[in-house]
Amino acid sequence: MTRLRSTRCYVVGLGFCALLASVAMAQEAPTVKAFHPAGPLPSYEVATIKPASPGMPRGMAVHITATLRGYIAMAYGVQMPPNAAPGCAGCLVTGGPAWVDQDRYDIEGKPPDSLRDAMQKMSNEERQQQTQMLAQSLLAERFHLKVHFETREMPVLELVPAKGGLKITAVDPPPQIDPARMMKFPKPGEAPLPGMTMFSSMPDGLVVIRATATTIERFARGLREFAPEMADRPVIDMTGFKGNFDVKELRFLGPQRAGAAATAAAPIDAEPADVALEQQLGIKVVRAKGPVEVVVIDSIDRPTEN
Repeated sequence: MTRLRSTRCYVVGLGFCALLASVAMAQEAPTVKAFHPAGPLPSYEVATIKPASPGMPRGMAVHITATLRGYIAMAYGVQMPPNAAPGCAGCLVTGGPAWVDQDRYDIEGKPPDSLRDAMQKMSNEERQQQTQMLAQSLLAERFHLKVHFETREMPVLELVPAKGGLKITAVDPPPQIDPARMMKFPKPGEAPLPGMTMFSSMPDGLVVIRATATTIERFARGLREFAPEMADRPVIDMTGFKGNFDVKELRFLGPQRAGAAATAAAPIDAEPADVALEQQLGIKVVRAKGPVEVVVIDSIDRPTEN
């Protein structure tokens, strides 16, 4: 039987969270947790929400194109399998009407000047948390989102040191970088900017990853997008490595692109992602089960007008 621990947390008004009830059905704390900010949430000064359309951002400070389930996952900091179907084994955002998976929106927001200036001086992690808080506020205000959280025992992937130890070396954390620079991708052969991870996916399934001053968490989050054997489970960092590291080049077999020739041969110098991680970075992937916090959609409306 699935073990649950449910804490109802309704997001209302300007983003205050009212804890209404807590029913303990399991004692262990979740190994994988959602992002729970403390105190009131900041709001965008201006925000527009429109059905997704091709084209570049129109100039606001934050621009995201996503389904609502994907946007909720980002706002609460939970991992979702790529192209996840509702109710999938690795889904950490559950419930809600069908349109939260079908409709895609262009969401643009401009924080107040004071917050925007403050975010320029924050670390990557602090800036990410502010973006998540703004997203949670927007979901409450414009989509009238109400959620609660449940802890469920689920299949997970644990990242642990391989038998021979980690093959990554600590480097200095990335300096403060203008977020606009992060949109300028390096030229072929150039190293990514500090704090950036670059993924290249070939039609025959070869995936190449390069990273500069990344973290295990950030690296693993991107890895799940391209590694089929890691896509359907939350990833837990148990390596004990807390700093930043570089990845000169990690090569592994990812999914073959749609439309690629059915007879295309796999690159002979590439292994599955879990094998490549162990051989090249000294990170072993262990399949296990653990308590995971899940975001459950109680109610949500289509967005209010801009």
